[in-house]
Amino acid sequence: MSRLRTVAGALVLALVTAGCGVRPTGVVDGGEPAHGLTKDLRIYYVRGSALQGVTRPDISLQGLDGVLKLLSDMPAWGEERGLVNLVQLGSYRISGTGHRITLHSPGASFDSPRDRLPNGQLVCTLARAQSFLHRDEAIRPDDVRVSLDDGERTYGPYQCSQFLT
Repeated sequence: MSRLRTVAGALVLALVTAGCGVRPTGVVDGGEPAHGLTKDLRIYYVRGSALQGVTRPDISLQGLDGVLKLLSDMPAWGEERGLVNLVQLGSYRISGTGHRITLHSPGASFDSPRDRLPNGQLVCTLARAQSFLHRDEAIRPDDVRVSLDDGERTYGPYQCSQFLT
C-alpha cells in the first residue's frame, strides 16, 4: 500500500511539474559581449556620466604619446554609440616607466569637479596603454599610477578604478 502511495505521489508531482506553465522559448538574444579584462588596447570615452572603455584591437601602439592621439581621433561609430571625448589638451609630454606615469600639460585644467571625467579618460587610457605596451612584464592597468601635471601643480597619482565608480 505504501509503495502504491509513493508511485501515485511521484506521478502527481511529475504532472504538476510538467504543467507549471513554463513554456519553451525561442532563441534569446544574449546582449552585448561580456565586459572584463582584455589584453587589447582600450581607449576610454565618456558615455552619459560615466567612462566607457572601447577596445581597439586593430591598432598598433609604439608609445604613450600615440594613445592620446588615438583618444582625440574617435572612430565614427563612437558618436553613434553615444561616446564623447572630453579631453582638451594643448601641448603635452608624458614621462614615466613601469607602474608610474606623469602627463605634463602646461595650462591644462585638472582641478575642478568638471575635470573628473576628462581626468578619468586620461588616467584610464594611459594606464591601459602602459599595460598594453608592457604586456611581457604583466603590468595590470590598475597597478599603474598616473599623475597629471598642469605646470604649476601635480594631481594624483590616480588609479583607473578611482574613475570607474
